[in-house]
Formats: sequence, structure tokens, C-alpha cells
Amino acid sequence: MNYSYIFKYWITILLVSPLVLFTYSLFKSDIIDYTFQLEVFLIFLLFSFLFALPTIITSTGLFYFLEKREVNTSVIKALIIAITVLGTFLTLFLVSKDIALEYSILYSIMAILSGTIYTLKR
Repeated sequence: MNYSYIFKYWITILLVSPLVLFTYSLFKSDIIDYTFQLEVFLIFLLFSFLFALPTIITSTGLFYFLEKREVNTSVIKALIIAITVLGTFLTLFLVSKDIALEYSILYSIMAILSGTIYTLKR
């Protein structure tokens, strides 16, 4: 099984999602302060790594378990994406109910895109 898939999957989500969120916040705000936005971007990058750890550990464990059972690769990809979407929403909901839906949608889109872009080979 290609273990680089799970690594590429998570690195893409954790690096691209804050960048998309940064771009989104630039268009959403009335006053554009690039220094402040850059600080917010770096903070989101740090916290996205920290808050994603439980979901990363869960999905990596599931990946390893399913790989040992020789489950079909499309099923593995679908389950990993589902765990990511659910884990992201739960984590953000526990942190702040106000931002949970908006940010979860963004991170979920990135999870679905990166999960389908990369191929999982046996």
C-alpha cells in the first residue's frame, strides 16, 4: 500500500486550506491590512496542524487497519475522506460553534479534492 498517499493527503489539506481561508478572509473584510492578514494566516496554519492531530491519528490508524485487511482502495479513500470531514467539523465545533460550519465546509472541500486527486496504489 502506498503510505505516501496519507502523507500527501494531509500535507495538502493542512497547507492549502489556511491559504484558501486567508484568501477568503481578504475578500470578506472591508479593510485589508496585509500585515494583520499574514499574521492570521500563520496562526491558522499553526492551529490547523494542532487541531488536526486527533483526526490525523484516527485516519492514519484507520488507513493502517484497512490496509492490513486488504480493503478496496476506493473504499479506503472514501472512509479517510469521511473521517476527515467529520473530524474537522467536530474539532471546529468544539473550539467555536460560530465558525464551525463555515470553516468546516472549506476544509471539507479541500479534503475531498486532495483525497480524489492523489491515487492510492497497492
